[in-house]
Amino acid sequence: MVHKNLSLANQLIATLPSQERGSFLANSELVELELHALVCVAGEISKHVWFPVEGFVSIILPVPAAADMAVAQVGPEGMFHTSAIFDAEYSTFHGRVQAAGRAFRMTRSTLQQHLQQSRCLREVINRYADARLSQLAQQTVCINRHSVEQRLARALLMTRDRLSSNELFLTHEVFSLMLGVRRESVTQAASIFQRRGLISYSRGYVMLLDEVGLQRIACGCYAADLKTYERAFPGAGVIDLTRPAVAFFSRSEDSPAAVTSR
Repeated sequence: MVHKNLSLANQLIATLPSQERGSFLANSELVELELHALVCVAGEISKHVWFPVEGFVSIILPVPAAADMAVAQVGPEGMFHTSAIFDAEYSTFHGRVQAAGRAFRMTRSTLQQHLQQSRCLREVINRYADARLSQLAQQTVCINRHSVEQRLARALLMTRDRLSSNELFLTHEVFSLMLGVRRESVTQAASIFQRRGLISYSRGYVMLLDEVGLQRIACGCYAADLKTYERAFPGAGVIDLTRPAVAFFSRSEDSPAAVTSR
């Protein structure tokens, strides 16, 4: 039995020249990220960095005396956590798996060694970090300026992009965390979308029926995020999860270990 080569499934890894990509992968391991696993905790030392090839992780900011809020999502377009790039030992955010999948995992120290040795890797990671900072700034504008309906449409499209599927197995609780609003507000907005024929949903499941309609409703932050990533990686595609595989591994070489916690 064979498995598809996943080395091109993460956009950052795919951007590296083949020789550097091989060296990078030789010093990482393919692991399974289980649903709801907490892969990093704010205030604690994080030992690893992660390059997802499937699913996505929510980057969650703990908010004192209030509900926590997801400030970003990371899927096959990127990595987490970026604090390792700056040699910061302690994580500022929680990282929680919201859609299970696989990821290449590397120790922080190994990544830093690769960054010292590879100018190409430094350029790729620095471009990604800059794009991530721009997107975080865009998120601040979105929270303060746009309606729940606009933000929910944006969140649905962002999630669709990362999962490469119109079927989203996510609860309203997850979307309320992403939007920073009460679950009831998400339910009201989702009900409006369903009546308009934009989505179909039941508990823990959303099907996107009219992507063009959702794009019309989504705030301009969605398009701005895509442009930011395209500027950082011209010609790479916004979040290209369908890049062709070029090789195959045997089961023993490509069988991931399960990750259920840090």
